[in-house]
Amino acid sequence: MATLIAIDPFNRIEGDLRVEIEVEDNTVTFAKSSGIMFRGFERIMSGRSPMDALVITPRICGICSGSHGVAASKALALAQSAEMPENAYYMKNLILGIEVVMSHLSHFYLLFAPDLTSPRYKGLSVYEKVNHRFTAMKGSSVVMALNARQSALEIMGLVGGKWPNSLAIHPTGTTSTMNLSTLTRTIGILKEFQDFLEKRFLNCSLGEWLDIDSFDKLLKWQEKSGHNGSDIVLFLTMCLEAGFDRIGKGPNRYMSYGAYDLPDGSTWLPSGFFENRLHPLDQTLIKEHIGASYFRDAVEARHPLEGVTAPLVDKSGAYSWAKAPRYEGKTVEVGPLARMIIADDPLLTDMMQQMDSSVMTRMFARLREMCRLTKEMSLWLEKINPAEPFYASPSSRFSATGIGLTEAARGSLGHWMKISSNLIENYQVVTPSAWNMSPRDESGQPGPVEQALTGVHVADPKDPVEVNHIIRSFDPCMSCTVH
Repeated sequence: MATLIAIDPFNRIEGDLRVEIEVEDNTVTFAKSSGIMFRGFERIMSGRSPMDALVITPRICGICSGSHGVAASKALALAQSAEMPENAYYMKNLILGIEVVMSHLSHFYLLFAPDLTSPRYKGLSVYEKVNHRFTAMKGSSVVMALNARQSALEIMGLVGGKWPNSLAIHPTGTTSTMNLSTLTRTIGILKEFQDFLEKRFLNCSLGEWLDIDSFDKLLKWQEKSGHNGSDIVLFLTMCLEAGFDRIGKGPNRYMSYGAYDLPDGSTWLPSGFFENRLHPLDQTLIKEHIGASYFRDAVEARHPLEGVTAPLVDKSGAYSWAKAPRYEGKTVEVGPLARMIIADDPLLTDMMQQMDSSVMTRMFARLREMCRLTKEMSLWLEKINPAEPFYASPSSRFSATGIGLTEAARGSLGHWMKISSNLIENYQVVTPSAWNMSPRDESGQPGPVEQALTGVHVADPKDPVEVNHIIRSFDPCMSCTVH
């Protein structure tokens, strides 16, 4: 007989999430992910000046407000045919990059790692060391990570003016600038953050870590006596002993919009859709389904430019305030793992070939990206010229549509707007956790997290720590999801 387990609210995430699972013979046979609070930002936008998007949409989320600012500014830039000076590209990339790095650091040490101290793992060889380092808020590594996060936050103040909800991001550049003094100070603070990564997280240089290009080399690196003191080796050992490489398989379809625009028209992280092989991304193939969502509409699914946000709280069969975005009608996973696959990161590509998507590969992709971004931000800082402009005068006229696609910490973030008579007619946002935490669509196809939970062995239904690991490996942000 199946046992129904409801986790409500699911803690240590951003926003409100309800998870229901049915467990039979210690195996999850059915899972539902529910966003349980409607916020209505898309409805707030209608009838406003397009430029209001820069102020309002970052408030969708206090964790990834800079990402929303970047997406809104890109949508406005397309609608204005706006151009930016070269400095502005690097400043926007730094704002986005620091936000992503802070999010990844906070997620690992504050949200994910506390579950590693569960008494369930007392038999593991690394249990005592894990408790010493990762106990919530007082573990030795957690305390150091909080100090490192403060360094990253100082950088955000220098490049973005403030955080969250910076007002510096615009379609034609950034109103925050740098002189030689602030640039030098920012470089120094980033070095402090890098020192934490190299001395505590990795116990080696960023270059040495990023040179690891296969899982076999990672295991050999793990065995080196000099690396026993690092948090990443401790985590790797626990992953393999606890079997995190064998739980949490997603749909094995991945998407990235690409991110970190560069002056030559390219992006540092490429866009793409991966299903068996890499395909070019076509945003016109995105549609939001509402079959299990508390919304009314005359059609089953719409592209975001035609999206409708009409709440229907007593809708029969609905169980979430999240819509269900699909690409070509398919569920896709977004986030660091998707980005690393589409960017052809050699370590993650090899890990995926050896062990498929899992809690372990998802988390290693997030930690790998944190290190890659830290190194790249140093290069962007070197390219800023304080003597050159950071901002250009914008046009006051807008065309009919604007589309802004970027990558937030948790995955693909898109803003679509329709403009009429210089006012917003329709504004639709599809967030990363809308993709990953989506409910079922009209055909009954479960969302990526619902799929990842189904079939998982739960050792103790009264303490389903395996469920916690899987959900947190996606790093849900439900405040964004139910916007």
